[in-house]
Amino acid sequence: MLLYDLIKLYEPSFDPKCTKVHLARNNKIEDPIDVWLDGRFDEWQCWQRKRNFDRATVLSLIQIPNTYRWMFAGLFRSLGSKPDVDAEMTPHVDYTLERLDSTLPLEGRLFVTGKYVSRTSYLKGETLSDDMVVHELLAERLGDGEFPGFSQVDIDKDTLDRIVGSGNNSWRAALSSVKGVYLLTDSKAGLLYVGKADGDAGIWGRWCQYSSTGHGWNKALVQEFGIKATDRQRDIRFSILEVMDRRSQEIQIEKRESHWKRILMSRNGYNRN
Repeated sequence: MLLYDLIKLYEPSFDPKCTKVHLARNNKIEDPIDVWLDGRFDEWQCWQRKRNFDRATVLSLIQIPNTYRWMFAGLFRSLGSKPDVDAEMTPHVDYTLERLDSTLPLEGRLFVTGKYVSRTSYLKGETLSDDMVVHELLAERLGDGEFPGFSQVDIDKDTLDRIVGSGNNSWRAALSSVKGVYLLTDSKAGLLYVGKADGDAGIWGRWCQYSSTGHGWNKALVQEFGIKATDRQRDIRFSILEVMDRRSQEIQIEKRESHWKRILMSRNGYNRN
């Protein structure tokens, strides 16, 4: 089935000749799939350097990195635009786009492929009339998914922020059910920090603190990354070394923490004791 045929099943009024197609690609500053996962895509899309959305409807597709697959990000009605300048005095156009609720069930679930390859990111709707074949329709909306298991956790700060911000039930249930010892890796400097989660909220509670502060009030991390949110915090990766029962005593967890500090020699990194 072609993309347009499926869209018309949900929105019979859809007319390619009245539509601009936004092929959202990596702009070397931000990857649109990350922007979408962060919940910032609508605002991000409305900021345009030129008058790119000069038709009544905008169909948005986001490229999956390093593939020819595109994710359906929504069908929007253009309600107007105005010229503006941002804080850096960059001239641009601010659009007002209203999402069509009829195609909302397809957002983040519908993936298409097509032979059309172009550097043009803003195409007239009719250009893709015979292209873009439905590749997959997920059962659930794309997100950070189900918890992969304690031994498989390896996420960056941006992913942690999304998981915490969305209150992902699978991750929250798993991480709040255990205490334990975790590892922070500075992917840029190659330095390590071994930490323990011994509070009532388990690893989830401790990692929520890292999400909100970026450093969890660890002195060495504050010194390295700053007291406030910085891009440097994006270099931190989170993984789990050992899980322990919620009934484990603080002294037991502290002993295991010391064990891992010694094994990984993290006192040569961000551990100060």
